[in-house]
Amino acid sequence: MSTAAVAQTAFATSGQSGRPDVWWRTQEQLQAEVELLAQVIGGPVDRVVTYAPTEHLYGHLFGVLLPQHLGVPVRHLWQSPLEPPSLPDDERTLLVCLPATWVLLRSLLGRLRAAPAVTAVHSSGPITRHTRQVLREVAGGAFQAVEILGSTETGAVAHRRLAPRPAAPTTWTLFDDVTLAGGATGEQPLRVAGPRLARTPSQPRPPATHTMEDLVRPVGSRQFDLVGRSSRMIKVNGRRVRLEDIEDSLRSELPTAEVVCVPRVDDVRAEHYDLYYAGGPSPETVHSALRAALPGVPPPRLVQAVGHIPRGVTGKVRLDRLLAEARKEPAGRDG
Repeated sequence: MSTAAVAQTAFATSGQSGRPDVWWRTQEQLQAEVELLAQVIGGPVDRVVTYAPTEHLYGHLFGVLLPQHLGVPVRHLWQSPLEPPSLPDDERTLLVCLPATWVLLRSLLGRLRAAPAVTAVHSSGPITRHTRQVLREVAGGAFQAVEILGSTETGAVAHRRLAPRPAAPTTWTLFDDVTLAGGATGEQPLRVAGPRLARTPSQPRPPATHTMEDLVRPVGSRQFDLVGRSSRMIKVNGRRVRLEDIEDSLRSELPTAEVVCVPRVDDVRAEHYDLYYAGGPSPETVHSALRAALPGVPPPRLVQAVGHIPRGVTGKVRLDRLLAEARKEPAGRDG
């Protein structure tokens, strides 16, 4: 059967610093993924409350297709991200979270402990200290948290149970229809194969494998430890931001300035970035140039002028020296 005759849905990556890419998925792929996700969340669900926008794959799967599959109502709060979810005493709730959602859950610890069952699904970036705090406070009760690793290009790849303490094992387990396509051992980019890989509009069929922007260390054939990222892409509350795109765009807008973006751990949004520059313009000018060059890109937490950008002999930024240089200067304006 030709791809034109198969019902398909297009999803765009959550790119902010570059043009979002579009990936096509068949209804069969989506249905297969929903069935796998229903198994992973574990236990019955009476309703879904979601903070994930439904135009992206994660939000569509958990906020549209999964409630349909389970036959339960869904409440969409992604347009009201600061509104706490209600947790009725007689309902088992599935919370679909973004990193910032865990700040809201800190004020609901009593309700989380009293509810008959609450499962929180976490995706789109590292977990924050607020996540750990909630998990510690409700440990031993009916609350559980599941973390999903995936992308628009691959769908859900692996899952793990979230533990209260960062020292707990970080090993991920592949979904049943996903296999590792890289080497058997050693640190490597996460390369996967499976029947749910999406295709671009120019591809007649999905690729056999896809290499993600994560670095992993395989643990046997069905598990891996997540080491980090293989690129300078970060996710600000789930939105992809490529730091090199920001730097390149600002070099065009501010040709006399040297710009460096530094990824940072953020208590609320899990990942973020600070921007350091040398060459004359004010922080306000940098902010204005960024808005003009890349409208919609999350602004940096900090814009900081420095005397110069220290680099090693290969041209790589010396982060330790850069931060020391920044401490000599007055603080810039937060984004």
